[in-house]
Amino acid sequence: MRDNDAIRKTILIVDDEENMLHTVQFILESARYRVVTARNGEEALRQIRTRAQGAGSFDLILSDIQMPGLTGLELIDALRDSGIRTPILVMTGYGSREIAEELRRKGCAEFLDKPFEEEELLERVRAALGG
Repeated sequence: MRDNDAIRKTILIVDDEENMLHTVQFILESARYRVVTARNGEEALRQIRTRAQGAGSFDLILSDIQMPGLTGLELIDALRDSGIRTPILVMTGYGSREIAEELRRKGCAEFLDKPFEEEELLERVRAALGG
């Protein structure tokens, strides 16, 4: 992907861990993506629905699984139930075969194990965006 291509892509990051949220935001903004953040699933759902009514959809949602309130898996279910088909890349510190299988059933091809390296994050984001 050329640098100019990334600037047109907008990614929503959803994570209740503030350090992780800001780190991922910094990495993606440094790679010239537009970034919007949400600290939990409920806030993410509001932002996704609001954006769909105005500026359009996000190009990618990057979400943690384990969050208080609406979890990442519940967020995925709510989006799919609403007909929103935005690609979702899941981050988790609890990766397992069961989680991977459940994510596949929900339409998420891959997840990213925490902790991860910057280049691994960028490679997965590019792949999820079809680049």
